[in-house]
Amino acid sequence: MLFPFLKPDLPEPDAWIGYLEEAYRQKYFSNFGPSATRLASRMTKTYLRDGYEGILCASNTAGLTAVLQALSVAGKKVALPDFTFAATPQATFSAGAEPVVCDIDPVTWELSAESLAEAFEAHPDIACVIHVRPFGLLRDIEPIRALCRSKGVPLLVDAAAGLGAPSDNTKFGSSDGEIEVFSLHATKVFAIGEGGFIAAPAELLRKIKAAMNFGFNADRTYGDGQNAKIDEFRAAIGLAMLERMDEAVAGRREHAEFYRKVLTRYRNLSIADSPGATPWSNFPVVFDQEVTNQTLGVFSDNGIEVKKYYWPGVLNGYKGNRTLHALPVPHSNSLQNRCACFPIYSNFLPETGDLLEERIEKSMGMI
Repeated sequence: MLFPFLKPDLPEPDAWIGYLEEAYRQKYFSNFGPSATRLASRMTKTYLRDGYEGILCASNTAGLTAVLQALSVAGKKVALPDFTFAATPQATFSAGAEPVVCDIDPVTWELSAESLAEAFEAHPDIACVIHVRPFGLLRDIEPIRALCRSKGVPLLVDAAAGLGAPSDNTKFGSSDGEIEVFSLHATKVFAIGEGGFIAAPAELLRKIKAAMNFGFNADRTYGDGQNAKIDEFRAAIGLAMLERMDEAVAGRREHAEFYRKVLTRYRNLSIADSPGATPWSNFPVVFDQEVTNQTLGVFSDNGIEVKKYYWPGVLNGYKGNRTLHALPVPHSNSLQNRCACFPIYSNFLPETGDLLEERIEKSMGMI
């Protein structure tokens, strides 16, 4: 494939192995070791507003689960959007809660405040709301914050693909105290292989950390929890990755700008409105008709691997035996069938764009 959907871009071993010296000296390779502690501290300073602290975890899914366990949602209900990856409902199930599946806003593709309000009316026992930042798009979520504030319900944000190179005025967190969880998977821009990062108000971090460590209390009794810790080797990769994020995100934003200029010429698709300071793990578009296997095949035949994302949605995708509750989701049903993503690379070059533009034009003329 000339333009594969994914080209994971992790630091070479010689860039991160030196960060393990302290772990080897102390013989301390997990359980919040020196590299993990150092990386969490640096990421807190880089990405989070004052009053927030970060902690590394085994994956975005494990992080979401640990937060929900710390919030004691077992036996309760959690509202979340239909248009999301499987990790969001699976974390809810793992924490012992029942999802209340809501619709999305057709413009932002994110959890609809109107649908969430209807969910609260139908399910006044909702104990937490999970807002999803699809594709790592970093938009203002004040309408969702305000609704959670009015109901006295905690807000958890699944921002799996959202870590990039934010400026001081786009740091994560707010005075409302929402918790955000990010993925450090190999498919993301901040890539270490497997891993995650939880950003929370400092006063909540102790409970979340306990949930990540089997739910242990100081006296070795334990509540709800799991083993969600990260090892020193992946933390070392993260320390090296943090050093190169500005360069990586700059390349991806250039690639995204290329797509914006090229794809807006076509009237049969639309691109994300007001995407914010996203790091661009991929470039989502919405066609005016269903994206079929034949559609994807046309791009593939021309050397571009285009993929459907957040497809199918929760209600169409989950076939297990757990209980979930659903509101009408017409906007999600429409979007998930028409949305597809183009690949984005950190090492984007003008000559790459010339060839890619040619292949896009040929493909669009065939669908």
